[in-house]
Amino acid sequence: MSVRVAGAGLAGLVAAITAARAGEAVEVFEAKSRLLPSTGPHTEAVRNYGGIDALEELSAYGFRIKPFGEVHKAIRRSANHENVLRGKSYYLFMRGREDYCLDQMLYKEAADLGVQYHFQTKAPGNAEIIATGPPKNDANMLAAGFTFSAEGANLDRDTVIALLDNTVAPGGYLAITPGIEYHSIYSGSWTDLNYERVLGLAEQAFHRPWIREILGASRWADKIHGRAYYARDPIATAVRGNGRFVGEAGGFQDAVAAYGFRCAVITGALAARALIENLDYQSLLRDVFKDEFEQSFRYRQKLDRASNDDFDNLVKALGPELTIDQYRRLRGELRAI
Repeated sequence: MSVRVAGAGLAGLVAAITAARAGEAVEVFEAKSRLLPSTGPHTEAVRNYGGIDALEELSAYGFRIKPFGEVHKAIRRSANHENVLRGKSYYLFMRGREDYCLDQMLYKEAADLGVQYHFQTKAPGNAEIIATGPPKNDANMLAAGFTFSAEGANLDRDTVIALLDNTVAPGGYLAITPGIEYHSIYSGSWTDLNYERVLGLAEQAFHRPWIREILGASRWADKIHGRAYYARDPIATAVRGNGRFVGEAGGFQDAVAAYGFRCAVITGALAARALIENLDYQSLLRDVFKDEFEQSFRYRQKLDRASNDDFDNLVKALGPELTIDQYRRLRGELRAI
């Protein structure tokens, strides 16, 4: 059979690779002129404080790319409190143009398997797998910020920082994540979706002394401009006509903290498997995700109403320091980011 994939993002490339490994002829249609994440170059962090190791889970879906780094110190800050999480809490991947970036490695693997690419080409209406990213008019989360050079910066390579502060990132957090040649700093907002306004809030935060110290003598490298889309029950609408929707095209996103990497890999792999093996895609999704999207949606509603006092109480409740094992035990109660 021939498999047609609309979109060459993470979910689309995983779907294409999964189908090509099974011996299928695969075509990928991408509206952009080249391979580049829609957010722009940045560091992507994959959470590793679930029930099993994140890489082990993703490897079960055929994901073989190794991270460039690991986070062993995750700092959460609010206006008046700070918590340090120690342990292997995140895996790090680069997204962008360079050969060491995840996008380029997946692209090459797919091409080596015989996948045919069509850039600047709209996918046919009967494409079987839809991986076109967040719907243009339905995005409900925004990321606005910059990448900055690793040279001259004072960010440890195994450290990420999140600042929960509505004056910086309405309903969300300002994130600082390490990379290879450049690091990322951006505000993730859920309650204000105006890019220029949120970028302005992030830029004001850059003048805070502790952020200024991290930026050091680095230089700005590129802009981060991302949109994300989460649905309350993305599984219910995962199949529409002939298409199986994957990643954020289908609303598969963590509504709490916008970590879409895991959802993209799993949905991409499952959609290809369902198509090839003639299985029910929605049943496969329910078996894996169960009710996690509903739970995340409900908690997101609370976070959208949270004040800075609420964020203070949240970080305070975590205490000054936790191990990764202690944090896993607390998550069920606190549902912290």
